[in-house]
Amino acid sequence: MKFEINSINFSKLITQINKIKNKNNLNPGFNNVYFELNDNLLTVRVINLEINYENTVPVKGLIGGKCLLNREIILKISNSFSNLDINIICELIDGLFNITFQKNKINLKTQPNEDFPNLPKPGEFITNINLKKFIDLIKLTSFCAASTEIKPEISSVYLYSKNNELYSVATDSFRLSEKKTNFKIDEENDLNILISKQSINEIINLLENSILDNNNKNLDNHELNIYKNENTLTFESQNTIITTRSINGNFPDYKQLFPKTWTTKIKLQKEDLKNTLNLSTVFVNSYSYVDLDLDIENKILKIKSKNDLIGSLEKEIVLSEAVGENVQVSYNSGYFLESLSHLEGPQIEIMFTTTNRPMFFRSVLDNSLTCLLMPLNR
Repeated sequence: MKFEINSINFSKLITQINKIKNKNNLNPGFNNVYFELNDNLLTVRVINLEINYENTVPVKGLIGGKCLLNREIILKISNSFSNLDINIICELIDGLFNITFQKNKINLKTQPNEDFPNLPKPGEFITNINLKKFIDLIKLTSFCAASTEIKPEISSVYLYSKNNELYSVATDSFRLSEKKTNFKIDEENDLNILISKQSINEIINLLENSILDNNNKNLDNHELNIYKNENTLTFESQNTIITTRSINGNFPDYKQLFPKTWTTKIKLQKEDLKNTLNLSTVFVNSYSYVDLDLDIENKILKIKSKNDLIGSLEKEIVLSEAVGENVQVSYNSGYFLESLSHLEGPQIEIMFTTTNRPMFFRSVLDNSLTCLLMPLNR
């Protein structure tokens, strides 16, 4: 193996693959990166328990071959010349990976590569989707997934398709976010898969950066191919291939929470609510209670928070629309604010059913994203 590559491009390539964390220190193979040169294309591959990642970049290929290197060591080495903007020569000689640049030479011992796994077979092609649309779909929901892995089904993002729409849903049982987008797919190929929160966030990061490293940085110009196997989902964009395994389990039947009708609906300025909630966090107790007192007749939403050691807040927001019944209920202010930050547009709509049921809210401008919060009991 022998090839020539720009130092900055090489460093970006190595930095990218090190975004995939090793989740099993008992398997030393997960600490390595696989290199394979065919003609003028260099392929790098890394794996862990949940993600397999492969990227192919053009280089000046001189002699084909393959080798296996320690990921952390090659990262430290590549960082040393990442800002030089020079061409480096990499050559495999007698089991040593030699890197030559300027008047410097580095010799790095390789690992046996015979047993390093190939990527799993991608399975059946399902469809393709605009890359930006897919990334937005995940980002607008994954923040709601549980951080603990005690219940894998709710520490995951649930992807499923139905009636030519693709849904992404996540919940930690205290809040939920559902985002949908148009998605043409044959009914027999419908998606139904759980992907761990950590894995899906790593995948989105890899996909975004694979585009940003290219000259064309507009995500709107890129498509993502999706393949489905029995227990895996494969994403392919340009020269990047990522395979992830599905999580065993059943996502909660969250649609039971969505009512057929609403008893109360209000509309208000998002910034008014955001500013009031931010101020209320100064006065919340350890459970982050914030009380909502809704006066439909006078079109007033009163927000209250109290901390016995600090003081209290009571602030009114004038509503642009209000229909239905008065409501008095408590929610977690931190969860409310985080969900609110993902809604676009100046106005939001909030919907209620009964006091002990969830509160739903979404942007008036875009109703494809729906968030809900479970009420807190004093």
